[in-house]
Amino acid sequence: MIVMSVLAVVLLARQIVKAVSVITEATKDVQDENFAVSLPLKRRDEIGQLARNFKEMTDKLEETDTIRKQFINDVSHDFQTPLQNIKGYIDLLQEDTLKDEEKQRYMKIIRKETDRLSALTKQLLIVTSLDSIEGDFDKEPVHLEEQIKNTIQNYRWLMMEKGISLHTHIEPVTILANKQFIDKVWENLISNAIKYTMNDGEIRITVKKERDEAVIKIADTGIGMTEQDKQYIFERFYRVDDARHASIEGTGLGLAIVQDVIAVHKGSILVESTLGEGTTFTVRLPIGDLKT
Repeated sequence: MIVMSVLAVVLLARQIVKAVSVITEATKDVQDENFAVSLPLKRRDEIGQLARNFKEMTDKLEETDTIRKQFINDVSHDFQTPLQNIKGYIDLLQEDTLKDEEKQRYMKIIRKETDRLSALTKQLLIVTSLDSIEGDFDKEPVHLEEQIKNTIQNYRWLMMEKGISLHTHIEPVTILANKQFIDKVWENLISNAIKYTMNDGEIRITVKKERDEAVIKIADTGIGMTEQDKQYIFERFYRVDDARHASIEGTGLGLAIVQDVIAVHKGSILVESTLGEGTTFTVRLPIGDLKT
């Protein structure tokens, strides 16, 4: 019995050591960004539980790594295109036979591309700031009425230029939030409404309080979206590949930033849209404890 017990312990110890060795090798593979690891997942003991937890962790790491690589690829592409355009038009400007009209046209294109790079850089900084948020962050009382009216005023000239009618019903509502982040929500949503609304269109903005939430609606009579667009519009760098949008440029980060800001504030955003008729974004944000 003693011999049998010793043999049983030795065999059990070997199995445990073997399983631990497999997990140890798997950690080395993960360090080399090889996430397709083989683990003793069928075991019903603590080793099996450890293996399942490890597999769950590697799956999340693989997903994060894929998103990171895709993000870098998208950023590189979005920087490369305007930089190539700038370089190309600078080369053209160096030609002695170029007419003044052509020079002015090329310089306007260069200015447009530099503005595009500037906007992309600013939005990438916001994305980085949002990604680095862990736990709580700085909040203060934000008067939505004042903030949204200021945003409207900033874009008033563009609405007048396109002949867009603006209808507002903005009640005084104060929430506890990060003022700079929340301001980007209205900036992106209102500028998008103007951008995608054709001349002589209409935009409606309402702000009200419902129980312990602030409810903000921004509706336009613009070009609208397809069902597929609505599924992906909040993804980073997503752009609608459609002839309808050929003359409308953007970074593909605006709505992703909107969703991220609302998420860190424990709020929600809903989009309703009909192709050719318009789009409505409904944002709900918790009021928060304004006494703190």
